[in-house]
Amino acid sequence: MYLTRCIFDAFKVEALAPPYDTGIARIYYPARYGDSFEERNTGAVPVDETLAPCPVLILFHGINIDPSGYRWLAETLAAEGIVTVSYQLVAEEMPGQLAATPGIDLQALTPEHFGKRTSALAMPALLSMLERLNNRSVLAGKLDLKRLAFGGHSAGGTLALLNANRDWFPALRAVFAYGAHTGGSTALGWPEETLLPISNGVPLLMIGGEQDGCIANSAHRYESNSASTTARIEQTFDMAVPDNGGDNVLLLLRDANHFSVCTPADETCGRGFIDLPVETDEARNVAGQAVRLFLRGFLCDDPAALGAYREMQGVDHNMISKLLQK
Repeated sequence: MYLTRCIFDAFKVEALAPPYDTGIARIYYPARYGDSFEERNTGAVPVDETLAPCPVLILFHGINIDPSGYRWLAETLAAEGIVTVSYQLVAEEMPGQLAATPGIDLQALTPEHFGKRTSALAMPALLSMLERLNNRSVLAGKLDLKRLAFGGHSAGGTLALLNANRDWFPALRAVFAYGAHTGGSTALGWPEETLLPISNGVPLLMIGGEQDGCIANSAHRYESNSASTTARIEQTFDMAVPDNGGDNVLLLLRDANHFSVCTPADETCGRGFIDLPVETDEARNVAGQAVRLFLRGFLCDDPAALGAYREMQGVDHNMISKLLQK
């Protein structure tokens, strides 16, 4: 019987100070339950051999957003043979305020240091963790760490976009982001309306919602008076994303807001109270279908999925307000 299962692990980020240097990860994988005594006794279900070795997606969550809200996506992708890693750190991302974070090196995003090193603080530790699990765990020998993807939501989506760099991560095959842009914060020293450039060579999928109140209500961070929900995402795609033979795609969804990709909604954390209301959760299904085709095509070398992605066949066009390719 096929199942999606996950294991837990921990990692230490040397650049962070205790007690905030330890992160907790969940690694979702495709499993095949055989009803053995060991499985029933320990809960450890082996990887589905027909899908191994599995490429790996690292998923960056937004600030103060519980990564369990993306479990639906991890389960969708596990059925395609893709292992998904979600994780969480706690850090002082804003002065005097502790927050759940994917681990952002803010100094690496200043004008002085931008582009010189990765801003994803946890990545070296996460890759070391995956190598260890690929040697000794229920996942031993079942991970293909030469096929890697990044994905992210909100600030985690920005982190994914700004680290789409094969010089830093040679195994990187694909990057997607939801509700994210690369606006340079004036608090880090960038001039008003700056858009940080994205490296060339890695296929990108950017998804946004027309009811994204969080982006609209965060414009002051970039000294912008615009209350647009999608302008900064569109500007990022137009001005900061390089041409890539049509493999880079911008997908804007009707009746979708900043938290449409999170389920169940968690109103105890994050800034959902500044988001705009939506009437349906169908946008999440459309976003999930687009991500599935994208990763099947570029991460799993599936020509049928790649063709469908390039034409966006099978995606509910009634939910799409804009689709651009470059």
